[in-house]
Amino acid sequence: MSSKKNKISVFSILKGDFFSKTQNRKYVPFLFLIVSLLLINIRLTFHAESLQRKSVNLEYEVADLRLRYITTKSQLMSIYKRSTIEEMVSNQGLETSLTPVYIIDVNEE
Repeated sequence: MSSKKNKISVFSILKGDFFSKTQNRKYVPFLFLIVSLLLINIRLTFHAESLQRKSVNLEYEVADLRLRYITTKSQLMSIYKRSTIEEMVSNQGLETSLTPVYIIDVNEE
């Protein structure tokens, strides 16, 4: 029967009977350590999940920016075409020269 009296159960810890006995008071700092480690573990888990969510959101943002970059680049490439530039400046009265370009040399004698 003495072994049943000295047996520690989770229910006795939760009820508080465990702490009322003088022989068990030496375990109180250990229990506080366990509880504090559990709280730190919970905090770190929440922080890691938050970082994971931010990482996923940033990956989506990078993918979106990459698509915008490709779209903008293709639009600029189409604007740089000679035919497009000729159309843009035709309303200003500018035309493509039909005579070839030649070099003017000042030191020519």
